[in-house]
Amino acid sequence: MKTIAAFAALALAPVAVEGHGRLVTPPHRGYIGKLPKYAPFVPPNWSDNSLNAGGVGATKDGQYGICGDPFTQASPRAHETGGTYGRFPQYGANVTGACYAPGAAMNLKVQLTANH
Repeated sequence: MKTIAAFAALALAPVAVEGHGRLVTPPHRGYIGKLPKYAPFVPPNWSDNSLNAGGVGATKDGQYGICGDPFTQASPRAHETGGTYGRFPQYGANVTGACYAPGAAMNLKVQLTANH
């Protein structure tokens, strides 16, 4: 009986999941520097699969940074327009993974890299 009670308690316990992933299509600004077409122009972000806007503690009150950066970072944040991964340094131009017309259908591809 104790085994059943212990199993039931574990089955009903809340579980936290902190998965990692990236938006591949259209490529997000943290990932775009890893693509051969953009590699000469945009620095690669080797942590592009772990953007979480500062984590649960920072976002619980609705304080989300744009593009996954913590809200508390100085603007422009790393992945925003003008940030480290949001511009072509050589040309002073902004990085955009894709452009869509308002109301257009989008095909998205998300890559999950860790499910812990």
